[in-house]
Amino acid sequence: MNPGRLLIESIAQMEGLVQLVIGLTIAAAVTLLLLRYLTDLLRLNPFGRLYQSLRRPTDEMISHMRGSRFYLPLRRSLGFDPSVLMVLVSLAILWYVVTGVLHNLFFLLQGLGQSLIAFGGGSVFIGAKYLIGTGILAVLFFLMALMTIVFVNWIFGLFRRLAYWSLSRLTPLLRVFEFGGAFAGWSFIILWIALSFATVAVQGVFF
Repeated sequence: MNPGRLLIESIAQMEGLVQLVIGLTIAAAVTLLLLRYLTDLLRLNPFGRLYQSLRRPTDEMISHMRGSRFYLPLRRSLGFDPSVLMVLVSLAILWYVVTGVLHNLFFLLQGLGQSLIAFGGGSVFIGAKYLIGTGILAVLFFLMALMTIVFVNWIFGLFRRLAYWSLSRLTPLLRVFEFGGAFAGWSFIILWIALSFATVAVQGVFF
């Protein structure tokens, strides 16, 4: 079998695996949060081993949400502790972002697979076109992945060291898109729009 076709068929299996992992992660998080809720509902001894064991897996998640910049505004607006709600929403956003990054990676692999198929079939020009497009998209997707890491860190406080490195790589580009005036402070969003437009253009021309 042509290596390109084998690669493209493998991508479909990887996409199915990602959906399975997402489902298992959400199910595990909901189960742990329900167990935490039961400790309060049953009024277990806070110093007991069972109480500590049921709450320990979610302690860090809840603590992280309560330290978020969104926690107090949400608590004032909703009138109750929104930490559990924030965990579920954060998990949904995180997986949405991760799925987007993986989708871009799978698209690159498909482009590489199409290039190998074209080369294997003797279509050198078409294969070269797919390969060049894949290379350009790899650069664009890399920049978008850096922006995604910065965004996730801003919301959840995760990947701080990686987010700092990502921002240092993006800063020269962000300065280019800092137009000032009415657009002051919008450089991050403008850069994302520019990169998104560029990826659509490359996909349209090279694929």
